[in-house]
Amino acid sequence: MINKIQNLIERMAGELPGVLAVAVVTIEDGMSIAEASSREGIETAAAAAYLASIVKSNAKAIGLLADDEEIDDILVTTSQYHFIIRHQPDQPFFIFLMTSKGTWLGKARLLIKKYEEQFASFSGFLEKHYSI
Repeated sequence: MINKIQNLIERMAGELPGVLAVAVVTIEDGMSIAEASSREGIETAAAAAYLASIVKSNAKAIGLLADDEEIDDILVTTSQYHFIIRHQPDQPFFIFLMTSKGTWLGKARLLIKKYEEQFASFSGFLEKHYSI
């Protein structure tokens, strides 16, 4: 099953020029289930652990500020990159996508949404095998 998730990640990473890293990450412990990167030196698995804490803290903050709202995605931009974190509240994982700043942000978001349902089909497996 992990091979299927990994294949899906690799297909997603290759679909849009400018994608530098993609990962499916568990919310609870920040473990990277599958990842792909197109550039050496990107430590996707290590970053995933930190990103899990961002997902959790953002959910708490939004709950305090607007308790009936759900986060669509979390966007972090730097001078060179976009970092998009997408988590559906009913899923035990989030999808992380890193692109170069020149990559059209709208296309990157559409790419995540395109694959989101396919990743969701693995929720039961992830909950069972990763103590989520």
